[in-house]
Amino acid sequence: MTLDESSQLTEALDCLACSACCRMAGPGHVLVPAEDIVRWQRAGRSDLVASLVEGHFSERAFPTREDGACRYLGTAASPHACSIYADRGTTCREFERGSPQCHQYRREAGLEPPREGARPR
Repeated sequence: MTLDESSQLTEALDCLACSACCRMAGPGHVLVPAEDIVRWQRAGRSDLVASLVEGHFSERAFPTREDGACRYLGTAASPHACSIYADRGTTCREFERGSPQCHQYRREAGLEPPREGARPR
């Protein structure tokens, strides 16, 4: 894929029509740094702090639903929207649309074809 094709694909991605990153991470994977916990406590969002689960690397993480998606995925307006968007964590804020990890999640969700030459899992 050329740089121009990659840029066009990234521009065409619509997070509100995808949410693969929120559905494919799995339990304990969307880590929440201590700074988010402090920010939420200061903002009166102790509900977010109380909902956190044990994550990887001894950090806290967002909880997931039975289907593996983030508990906060989905609103009345859209199944792909974040219900805590204004207060979402640093990991979510820094996740880049069109990044290699974005495309990996999209492939795993069946939204993109496997990479050429990739070995099946």
